[in-house]
Order: sequence, then C-alpha cells, then structure tokens
Amino acid sequence: MQYYVYKNTGRIAAYPYLLDVQSDIIGKRNTRVVIPLFPLKNYKGPRADRLTPLVTVEGEEYVVMTHELASIPHRVLGEEVCKLNHQREVVKASMDFLFDGI
Repeated sequence: MQYYVYKNTGRIAAYPYLLDVQSDIIGKRNTRVVIPLFPLKNYKGPRADRLTPLVTVEGEEYVVMTHELASIPHRVLGEEVCKLNHQREVVKASMDFLFDGI
C-alpha cells in the first residue's frame, strides 16, 4: 500500500525498512516501487534535506533515501510497520526534486 513502511526482508541489512511509494491504482503486481529508509544515527556526512527527508519509524529517525528508489519483488516486503500518509507531501517533494530538480 502506498506510503506504508514495511520491514525489509531482502539482503541489504543497512536498510531495515522500505517505504512503498507506488500508487495503489496500479493494482496487484509482482513488484512494488519503494524507497529504502536508512537509520539517521548511521548516516555519515552532509544530508540534502529536500532529497533525503527524515521520517520517524518506531520512535527512531530514518533518512528517506529517495535517490535509491527501486522496483523490488513484492515478496521482499515484510511485515507492515506503519503508515506515513501524514508525510506524503514531504516524500513526494523529494521525488519531484530527484526527477525534476524542483
């Protein structure tokens, strides 16, 4: 579901969560477009706020790694953790910045 955060069951442990950004109108497919979430406490160096905004998941801050957007097999999405509908505009703005520089 769009703007839901799921546990990452894939091989890249550095990204414990995946944010689903694919429109639900697309329907059930074998893949979903997601943005990995990276723990802020592990983030090194400067962060581009518009490209990599912060979100809170289970009481911890995570960096939305918009530039790492990917299509993944649906089976990689683990347990649903939370919804980030309330941060939809921030996430969409980061994708606008990635694709259009605005």
